[in-house]
Amino acid sequence: MKRMFEKWKYRFDQFLSKGTIALVLSLFLAIIVVVFVIGIIIYLIDTNAAFGTVIWASFMQTLDPGNLSGQTGSFLYMVFMTIATIVGIFITSLFISFILNGFQTKLENLSRGRSKVIETNHTLILGWDDNIYVVLEELIEANKSIRKPVIVILCDQDSIDMNQNIRDNISNIHNTKIICRSGSIYRIEDLNMCNIQDAKSIILLENDMNTIKSLLVIVHTDFFQREEGHICALMYDETNINVAKNIGKDKLEVIYLKSAITRIITQTCLQAGLSYVYNELLEFAGDEIYFYREPNMTGKTFQQAMLSCQNSVLIGLVRDHTTIIKPEMETIIEENDQLILISEDEGTAIFTDKQIVIELCNIVEGKHQTSKRREQICMIGFNRKSIEVIQEFNHYLDKNSKIKVLVNSYDYIQEIEQLDIDSANIEIETFVGDTFSRKVLDEFMDESCKYVIIFANENVSFEDQDSQTLLTLLHLRNMEEEKKTNYDIITEISDVRNSEIIDLAKVDDFIISELIANKMLAQISENRHLIHVFNHLLSTEGSEIYLKPIENYVKLEQEVDFYTVTLAACQKQEVAIGYKIAREAHLPIVELNPEKNQKVTFKTGDKIIVISED
Repeated sequence: MKRMFEKWKYRFDQFLSKGTIALVLSLFLAIIVVVFVIGIIIYLIDTNAAFGTVIWASFMQTLDPGNLSGQTGSFLYMVFMTIATIVGIFITSLFISFILNGFQTKLENLSRGRSKVIETNHTLILGWDDNIYVVLEELIEANKSIRKPVIVILCDQDSIDMNQNIRDNISNIHNTKIICRSGSIYRIEDLNMCNIQDAKSIILLENDMNTIKSLLVIVHTDFFQREEGHICALMYDETNINVAKNIGKDKLEVIYLKSAITRIITQTCLQAGLSYVYNELLEFAGDEIYFYREPNMTGKTFQQAMLSCQNSVLIGLVRDHTTIIKPEMETIIEENDQLILISEDEGTAIFTDKQIVIELCNIVEGKHQTSKRREQICMIGFNRKSIEVIQEFNHYLDKNSKIKVLVNSYDYIQEIEQLDIDSANIEIETFVGDTFSRKVLDEFMDESCKYVIIFANENVSFEDQDSQTLLTLLHLRNMEEEKKTNYDIITEISDVRNSEIIDLAKVDDFIISELIANKMLAQISENRHLIHVFNHLLSTEGSEIYLKPIENYVKLEQEVDFYTVTLAACQKQEVAIGYKIAREAHLPIVELNPEKNQKVTFKTGDKIIVISED
């Protein structure tokens, strides 16, 4: 008997553990039992009463204690009616309590972000770090032209904290709905809670190990079985990329952070103003890269199509799933080709068949000229990217160039000296000292230094890295004023949150950080095919973006339109995408994708922005 009692007690406990519904059903069962027990006892006491009438009276007495004042009968009848009333008060109180507790639990689950998401065609962000605000701002900008866009975020933080952090760091989300859910990115149940199977793209904001772990889970969801949808992620270690690609297959697009930042630092160091071009291309605000089909261009050469596009810049083609940046000018555009354009917005490109009148007399004849030249580069600070940047300079510097490196520890000297660098091409000179000391910087910098790269020191705490960088930047700023010179400074920032602070030190210094890579990540989440364009432009092989003297293309002090500039670049097998106007007292004006019919007068020091093989 005891065993049977324990068994039933265990089952009853299991039933109650199911939540509010089980508790409410238990109370209804208790009410029915009490009503029938008391009704049967009263029926046995008062045999003159009908059984149904007695049961109904017992039921009403249990539910409404106020009925007791109108009851009359024998002493035993009144006793049992009183018992029914007391039991009714107890059960009704519990019933109300359970209902309120159930609503409270539901509200808590909603506030903790544990309810099911039923949105479709949404962007799903898995993970959370300080870069999420960059990604969100870019996606919000991209969503302005979309009807009812949705971003869903899943991480192990409390959803209330996530929502508050977003409100604190993003001033306006415009028409985008942001839904935060609290859970594990490694559990299929939590991924399904975010309706992962109907997401249009997934962004992974985690370190390499967590990204790989999450991919192992994602491949077992319905999202991975769909033909549509893709995953994009940043990877910090090159050795982990193949592992991730083997898991994610064709669904995964990977940005190798160190490689992207290294190439941007190298390319922009020698070309002041190139940073503006990258920022413009990687932001959804302004001009960016789109893929476009234009049947009227079929049969025309690439050069003819470039001159036919009024308000956009044609930079390449997609043919048979292969991305071609800056094809030969005589390349014939085929029926199924997609055009790659730099345009203000998707679907706004205008092509015309009208004859363009170009003043050929304003075009400067001449062959393509290389941008390689002999320079002296000063590098201040050291981390892992410093080594790769020095190696990258092998592709951009001419013979007898020199790189001076200032590090804060002798431990790095041997690493730098062991680099496989052609000594006939680049000479490396190393110095040791505090990278943020004015005395050390005065001794380190000389008159030949024009290009400066400030790296975050890896052997100091993360919190102090940007503080030292800021101090170094302020010293260089002061040295410029005292020596009446000008440095082209590239500054690497560790923490994205410090970008605005350091930008105040000198507004025309370029800020390098994960900001760039995360903007790229947001772009690829909207259009996965952009990864091939970015990889091409950031590769040492193939075409890249250059700023070249405008006098090599068109005559100075003459009014010319961008049609003329475009044709001048075409004759050198290059694609003109904009220009940079130098101004002595103000910041330079960088114009990307300018109006082709607008007249401009160029002067010495102005640059043309081209995509070229150099």
